[in-house]
Amino acid sequence: MLGTLYKRLLLTFLSVFLIAPIPASAQGEIAFDNLTVQLWPEFDQPAMLVIYDFTLAEGVSLPVDVTLHVPTDATIIAVAFADASGLLNAVYQEPFVEGDWQVLTLTVDTKTTYRIEYYAPLMLSGTQRDYAYLWPGDYAVNTLVVSVRVPVDTTEITTDPQMTDETLAGSDQKLLTWTASDLKTGTQIPIRITYNKTSDRLSATGQPLEAGTVDESTSGRVSLNNYLPYILGGLGVMLILAGGIYFWQTSQGKSTLRRRHRSTSDHDDDENVYCPQCGKRAKSGDRFCRTCGTRLRREI
Repeated sequence: MLGTLYKRLLLTFLSVFLIAPIPASAQGEIAFDNLTVQLWPEFDQPAMLVIYDFTLAEGVSLPVDVTLHVPTDATIIAVAFADASGLLNAVYQEPFVEGDWQVLTLTVDTKTTYRIEYYAPLMLSGTQRDYAYLWPGDYAVNTLVVSVRVPVDTTEITTDPQMTDETLAGSDQKLLTWTASDLKTGTQIPIRITYNKTSDRLSATGQPLEAGTVDESTSGRVSLNNYLPYILGGLGVMLILAGGIYFWQTSQGKSTLRRRHRSTSDHDDDENVYCPQCGKRAKSGDRFCRTCGTRLRREI
């Protein structure tokens, strides 16, 4: 009797043990090694641009599906991963709404940095802007870095928690940063941002133009050296044409002057002819004297 009862208890224990879920080992759990959250208010749209960049912790088996919660009022614009050629589209499932969140699942199949970008609305009140961000604690994170890019024309900005103020190297762009480490799964991180802005100008359009090197090969640049032979050739043709026109006009003027001079001389000769016999002055065109009939002599 005791032996039969013992066997039944042993079988029951083994059945429960086999069908019960086995907790994943630390090696198989999904965790982030690094997570960077960039907050860019009013960058290229009058909204908050949120950028996630994350890498998985060592020991996470690939491929694996990573599920993240995004606010329901957010507009997801990019799901990508870093490649040697830049950012490439990542494989992900169409988000679905669950309570106050959109649930986004993407497949991580290579050991690299993955990125998610979305726009979220700002609370506007006159010149004041407010935004509340929340990391929902989807996974454990070894190192979390939150940064806020201060928009142009901002006169005052406060954050909770308080962040470190710094300037990006090589520019006058101000950046606020905050870091946390060893976050457990389910640990939520709220961030509150409040700032005043004197205009509606966006940071992307308000940035100064970068000074580039301009040389003969710069696109859109007109080089005088390329067109100098044509310019000189055109000037030469114009000078030849001008010289020809001047010579022709001068020749025409001299010819007219000679004709006028000859006509005037002939006329003067006709006016000064006298009869060699009687001395009577002849008229123009006369061949014989009108008085005595003597033939008139004209000098040639």
